[in-house]
Amino acid sequence: MHYKIIARQPLHRGFFKLDAYTVEHDRFNGGHLTIRREHLERGDAVAVLLYDPDKDAVLLIEQFRIGPAVRGENAWLLEIVAGMVDPGEDAESCARRECVEESGYRPEKIQPLGCYYSTPGGSSERIHLYLGEVNADHPCANGGGLDEEHEDIRSRWVSRKQAMQWVYEGRINSAAPRLALLLAFGKSS
Repeated sequence: MHYKIIARQPLHRGFFKLDAYTVEHDRFNGGHLTIRREHLERGDAVAVLLYDPDKDAVLLIEQFRIGPAVRGENAWLLEIVAGMVDPGEDAESCARRECVEESGYRPEKIQPLGCYYSTPGGSSERIHLYLGEVNADHPCANGGGLDEEHEDIRSRWVSRKQAMQWVYEGRINSAAPRLALLLAFGKSS
C-alpha cells in the first residue's frame, strides 16, 4: 500500500498548527482514492506515571482542560505528568524535566511503557508513556507547573488500587493515565 501527499495548505498558526492536506492513497480493493484532511500539528509529547513502590501509590495531577470545558463537563481531569517534547530534546529527557516542573519529583528510575498516536485521524502527535519510580517523601522541587506556561496543577498521592478502581469506574477518563495505569498495573490489580 502506498500514499502520496499532493498538496498542503496552511490554515492556522497559533498554539497549534492546522494544515489541510490533499492525499492520494491506494485502496484495499485496488485503485486510488484522493482525500482532503485537516491535520492538527502538536509535535510529540510524554506522559509519566509516577509511582512510589514502597507506598504502592501513584501521583495523580489535576488541571484545567479545554476539551471537557467546551462540552460543559468537569474541566479538571485526573491525569499524570505530561508535556510537549521541545525541538532537539529526546522523549526521556522531556519526561524527566516535566516530572520536576509539574510534580516536584525527579524519577530515580524511568521505564518506557510504549508510544502511541493520540488522535491519528487528525494529528501526528505521538505520546511516549513512562513509569517513573520516586520516593513520595522526597520531592526535589515545589512542582505545580510553570507560570510562563500558564499551568495551575494540583497533585495528590493515591494508592495504586484506588487509581485502578478509578480507571474502571471512568473517573480517570483521559487516555494517557488510563493506558499508563493499565500497562503498568493491569495484571496485578
